[in-house]
Amino acid sequence: MVGVALVTLGSGLLNLYSVIGPSLPERSRLLRKFFPLEFLRLSRFFTLLIGFALVISSLNIYKRKKRAWQIVLGLGCLSVLFHLTKGLDYGEALLSAVLVGTLLAGRRHFTVKSRSIPDLGSVASHIAIALLVVLVYGVLGFWLLDPREFGVRFTLAGSIHRTLRFLLLAADPEIVPHTRYARWFLDSLYVVTIASCVYAGVALFRPAVYLLATLPQERTLAAEIVSRYGRCALDYFKFWQDKSFFFTSSQKCFLAYRVGADFAVVLADPVGPEDEIETTILEFKEFCEENDWGLAFYQTLPDFLSVYKRVGFKKLKIGDDAIVDLTRFTLQGKAMKKFRHVTNQLESSGITMIRYEPPIPDNILAQAREVSDEWLQIPGRRERTFSLGLFEASYIRSTPLFCAVDPKGSMLAFVNELPSYYPGEATADLMRHRLNSPNGIMDYLFVKIFLHNKEKGFKRFNLGMAPMAGFQEKEEASAEEKAVHYFFQQLNFLFSFSGLRRYKAKFATSWEPRYAMYRNVLDLPRLALALRKISELKNE
Repeated sequence: MVGVALVTLGSGLLNLYSVIGPSLPERSRLLRKFFPLEFLRLSRFFTLLIGFALVISSLNIYKRKKRAWQIVLGLGCLSVLFHLTKGLDYGEALLSAVLVGTLLAGRRHFTVKSRSIPDLGSVASHIAIALLVVLVYGVLGFWLLDPREFGVRFTLAGSIHRTLRFLLLAADPEIVPHTRYARWFLDSLYVVTIASCVYAGVALFRPAVYLLATLPQERTLAAEIVSRYGRCALDYFKFWQDKSFFFTSSQKCFLAYRVGADFAVVLADPVGPEDEIETTILEFKEFCEENDWGLAFYQTLPDFLSVYKRVGFKKLKIGDDAIVDLTRFTLQGKAMKKFRHVTNQLESSGITMIRYEPPIPDNILAQAREVSDEWLQIPGRRERTFSLGLFEASYIRSTPLFCAVDPKGSMLAFVNELPSYYPGEATADLMRHRLNSPNGIMDYLFVKIFLHNKEKGFKRFNLGMAPMAGFQEKEEASAEEKAVHYFFQQLNFLFSFSGLRRYKAKFATSWEPRYAMYRNVLDLPRLALALRKISELKNE
C-alpha cells in the first residue's frame, strides 16, 4: 500500500504544481478554439481541488480505506479529463491514468471501513464551513487593506468579487501586490484555502461508527462460555450491558470490548478453549483493522503472554492483583495483633457484621445507597465502569452484601461480593463507608469477610488490582514498562498508587501481575484516552 499511497500523493502534488505553473501558449490557443475561457478557468479550479483531495486521501489510501479507494478512483478519472482540458497536459494526465490503473489492480486490498453510510449532512456542513471561512477571510482581507498594498481601493462588493475570482483561479490584472505585506496576504489566502479543504475532507474518512449493540442470545452465549472456561474475577464483567462481543466462527470463544476514541479495549483475555485463544486474537485484530480502530487488551493474565507476543503484541505491566490465602488466614498470632485489636474494639462498641443474601431488601438497599453517596463525596472518588461495577440498584440487589452496622442498626460500611471464575476464589467489587465511620471499619469488615469465606471452603480472596505498583523481585520488565512505571510513580501525589498498594498489602499474601497488551508505544496514549472515555460515566 505504500506504493499506491505514494502514487496518490505524487499525483496530487503534480496537480497542484500544474495549476501554479504556466500553461504552454500554443496548447492554450488550441484549447480556446474548442472551449470557452470560463470553462478553462473552471478546469484549473477543479484540478486544484482534485490535487488537494488526492494529497489528503493519500494517508487514507495507505491505511487501506475502502472509501478512500472509491473517492481516489473517481478523482483520478476526473484528473485525466481536467489535465487535458486545462492545458493539454499529457504527462500529468498519464500519471493520473497510472494512478487509476494501480488502484484497480489493488482493489482487493482496500478493506478498511469508514462510516458505513457517509453522513452527507455532516460532509456538506464541513464544506460549507470551509468555503465560508475562506470567503470571509478573503473579503475582509481585501476590504480592509490599505490602497497602497495593491494600488486599488476595494469596496465590499469588489472584495467579494476579487475573492471569488481568486478561488476560481481567474486572472485579475488589478491583483498585483505592491508590498511585502500584500504578497503575504495572497500567500495566506492560499494557506487558508488548503487548510479549509483539509478540514472538509476529514469528514469523508472518519472511522466506522462504533455502536454498542448486542443481541440477547449473544449475552446468553457469552455467559455460558464464561461458566465453562472462565479464568478470573474480571470474567464476571464481560457479559455486562456495557460490553460488545466478538465471537469466533465456532461460537466457542469470545472476547468483550468497548470502543472509545476509535480505540477498541478488550477486557482481560478472550474466554474459551485454549486452542482458540490465538485465533480469536488474530480475528479480532483483523476486525479492528477493517474498522480503522486501535486495539489493546486490558488487565490480561500472565497465562497467554507467549500467544500475544507471537501475534505481534507487547506487554505493559499495569499492576498486581492482591491475593489473600484464606487457608492460612487467622486472627491468632503476633502479626495479627492489630486486626484483633480493631475487631475487639469495634465489636465491644456494638458494631457487628451482617451478611445479606440476594435479593437485597429495599430498606437495606436504601441504606447502602446512603453509604455510597457519602463515600462519593471523598475527593477523587467517583463511579467507574468497564472493569468494575457501580452502584446500581439492580446490580447491588443481585449480589451478597456484607455490612458493618452500629448498635442502632444503621449501616456504616458495605462490601458486595462477586463470583470469581478462578477455582476456589472469592472476590468483591464495591467497598464503601460513611464519612464519619469509626477508624478501622473497613479492616474489620474485611477480616469478617475473610473468615466467613474461609468457613465456606474458599481457598483465596482476590482484593483486586493495585495499579502501577512496581515490579516483583526477579520479574522481567522491558525498558518501556520501566519508563511508564517511573513516570506514573512520580505522579503518585495525583493518583495515590502507593497508598492503594499499602492498604491491600496489609492483607495480601501474594501478588499476581496484570498487563495491558498493545502493538506499539504510540498506542499507549490512545489506550489511556480510550479507558477514560469508556470507564467514566459522563461519557456514557
